[in-house]
Amino acid sequence: MQCLINKSNGRKCTAYPAVKLNVVLGGGTWLEPDPIHRCFTDGNLVTGAAWPGHPEYVSQLMVLLGVQVSF
Repeated sequence: MQCLINKSNGRKCTAYPAVKLNVVLGGGTWLEPDPIHRCFTDGNLVTGAAWPGHPEYVSQLMVLLGVQVSF
């Protein structure tokens, strides 16, 4: 979280609700993770609040990286 706070000026992001104040005080724009598995992408930054969001987080990250998976 410290890296994000130092670089978050104007960035939209989410995190575990207990660190909302850190995001806001660090200059970020807080996006409410409702439901808790919700993830967000702002430019090249993908954020999520907790482990239930891992599938959505990985999916959004793969889009940013241009990764396609086929079977």
